[in-house]
Amino acid sequence: MVKGLLFKLDDVLSSEARLTVGLYHRVAYRLSKRPGGPAVRAVLLPLLLSQEEGAPDFRAWNRLYHAVPEVPRVIRYTDLLQLVKKTLPVGTLFQGFRELAAVLQEIGVRTAVMAGPYCRLQQNKVAALHLEDLFGAVVYTDFFCRNPRQAVSGAIRKLLKMWKGLKPSEIAYIADDPAADIAAARMAGLHALRLRLHPTRHEPDEPKSSLEKAEKEFTSVHELIAALCRYYRIEPDTVLPGEWDYYLKPQPWRLMPRKGR
Repeated sequence: MVKGLLFKLDDVLSSEARLTVGLYHRVAYRLSKRPGGPAVRAVLLPLLLSQEEGAPDFRAWNRLYHAVPEVPRVIRYTDLLQLVKKTLPVGTLFQGFRELAAVLQEIGVRTAVMAGPYCRLQQNKVAALHLEDLFGAVVYTDFFCRNPRQAVSGAIRKLLKMWKGLKPSEIAYIADDPAADIAAARMAGLHALRLRLHPTRHEPDEPKSSLEKAEKEFTSVHELIAALCRYYRIEPDTVLPGEWDYYLKPQPWRLMPRKGR
C-alpha cells in the first residue's frame, strides 16, 4: 500500500510556463504604476516573445530592459531583477489537485511537493500556490547541484528522513522528467509515475534506459487523478464532480499492485 505521495511542482501540480507568464504580468503591472512607467502591453510583449523562444528568464528581463525605452528611465537593471525576485507570480494548481490533497490528508495519506531548486523563484511559486497549506511538506533540491538526478536524489533523502515511519516502497513520486525524476525515484526505491502533459518542457523526452521508465505514464491530469481516486477508493465526485464515468468501468485499473493481496 502506498502511504505517501510526492508530487513535482512544475508541470505536474501547475504549469511552469503559465507561472512564468503570471510573473511577467505582475512585474509589468508594477512597472506601469511607476511615474513615467511603460504601458503594461509594452512590457509584456518582449517578455512573452522571449518565453516563446525558450530563452532563459534572465535573457527575457534583459531584453525587456533594452527593448522598452521607458523601463531604464524608471528603474535600474539590478533593481529590476530584485523586483522580479520579490514578486509573486499569478498562478493556479491544475484542476482537482487542491481537492485531492485535502481528501488524501483526511484519509491519512502523507503528501509532499518537490519544488525544485531552492531559490527565491521557486519559493515564490510555493507561496503563490499556497502549497505549504495544502500539502504536508515541501522539499527543495540543492540549488548548487549541477547534476539534476543527484539533486532530486538528495531531496528524496530529505523526505525519507522526514517520513521516518514510511519505507521507500510505500512512497510514490509523480513527476515528468525521466532522466532526473523517474531515475532518482527508482534508485531510491520509490514507485515512479510520470505525468506527460502537452506542451511541456519534458514532454518529448523518452526514457533512455529501464531506470528512466516509469511504472505508469499519464497524459492528462484527469487520467492521473482518476487513477489515484480508484487506488485510494476515493469517491470521485469529492474531487472533480462529474468529470469521469468512474462507476461505468467494471475493472478499474489499479495505480500499482498491492503487496500481500
